[in-house]
Amino acid sequence: MFKCKQIILTVLGTMFLGSTTAHAQASSASPNDLQLSQEVRGILQAEMREIAVAVQALVLSLASGDWESIETISENIRASYVMEKNLTDSQRHELEDRLPEYFKRLDAEFHARAEKLGLAATRQDPEAVAFQYYRLVESCATCHSAFAKTRFPGFSSTSPEKHRH
Repeated sequence: MFKCKQIILTVLGTMFLGSTTAHAQASSASPNDLQLSQEVRGILQAEMREIAVAVQALVLSLASGDWESIETISENIRASYVMEKNLTDSQRHELEDRLPEYFKRLDAEFHARAEKLGLAATRQDPEAVAFQYYRLVESCATCHSAFAKTRFPGFSSTSPEKHRH
C-alpha cells in the first residue's frame, strides 16, 4: 500500500511540473538563451513542445498501467522524433558547433533516461517507471535552469551545476 501511495504522489507531483512546463512553453516567444539560428531554434522549440505533450501522456499511461504506451512514448522521446526528421546537414553542424558541452551532456542524459523509462515499462515495474519518469522530468528542469532561464524565469535564481543530490 505504501508503494502505491508513493507512486501516486510522484505522479501527482510530476503532473504539476508537467503542466507548468507546458504553460511555460506556450508563453509568448522570448530570446533564446542558446545562440542558434531562427530555423534551428524553431525546430528545437517544436521538439520541446512534443516532449511536453509526451511527458504529460506518460503520467496517464503510468497511472493506468499502460506499459506498451510508456514504451512507445519513451522510444519516441529517446529518438528525438522532431529533430531527427527535420534537421538538415548544415543545421546538424550548427548544433554541434554552437551547443555547449554541458548542454550536449544533459541532452545525452535525457535521452538515456527515456530509454531507461522504456526498459522499466518493459518489465512492467511501476516503481521503476515512476522513478525513471521523475528522473526524466528532473533532467528537463536541470537543462531549462541552465539554458532557458529567459523562457522559464522561475529558474533564474538556481544554479544547476552547483546543486547536486
